Amino acid sequence: MLTKTAELPEAEPAEYRQMREALRTRTKELDCLYSVLEVLNHPGLPLDERLHQLVSILPKGWEYSEVASARLVFDGHVYTSSHFEGGPCKQTADIVVDGETLGTLEVYYATQRPEKDEGPFLKEERTLINALARRLGTFVKRRRAEEARECARRELQEALTKILSGFLPICANCKRIRDDSSQWIEIEAYIRDHTGVEFSHSICPACMKELYPAAGRKYTETPLRIERTSDTGTDQ
Repeated sequence: MLTKTAELPEAEPAEYRQMREALRTRTKELDCLYSVLEVLNHPGLPLDERLHQLVSILPKGWEYSEVASARLVFDGHVYTSSHFEGGPCKQTADIVVDGETLGTLEVYYATQRPEKDEGPFLKEERTLINALARRLGTFVKRRRAEEARECARRELQEALTKILSGFLPICANCKRIRDDSSQWIEIEAYIRDHTGVEFSHSICPACMKELYPAAGRKYTETPLRIERTSDTGTDQ
């Protein structure tokens, strides 16, 4: 009597397993990159919290994430992923802003792993850590520019408040202003030094008639424009 034997599942070809593993690894890398971008673009998140979250995300993007940990050294501060161990295998990338190296991104494996493209690390992981370091450098550069603009805005506001409120000692005759060092300076120079505003000069119709009577009779509504440097006070 013949009996039907159960069919064994066909073994998966090795190349399929490799493709599936490569796809899984690329997915981890993309998830890591997108998560980091979300943190960097999160509005209103304090810088320290932002960097702590970033370094906690990094190990998840590497092939052997179960033994990976990360460290970010930036501007004299050190941020580490949870349960940071370091280890014998390390991959790093510099964080560069305007040609200046401000820190490094570091990913460690706590134990030895099989040799790949760069020690136990994949060439795609090298591309990933370099891209993350560049993104962080771009973020820092943009943040510094925003802080500089905000600082300039505050300084201008404070200067305008000081100019437009309270008392300013001004000469009743020449209209010069006495500054904080008791020097008498032209009002244009005072406003320029306290606000950064630059002046251009022209002659109004009334002054044109008073100073240049002959020209004043022919003067139209378009004022005569005279450029004058604020420092020398000479007309051009």
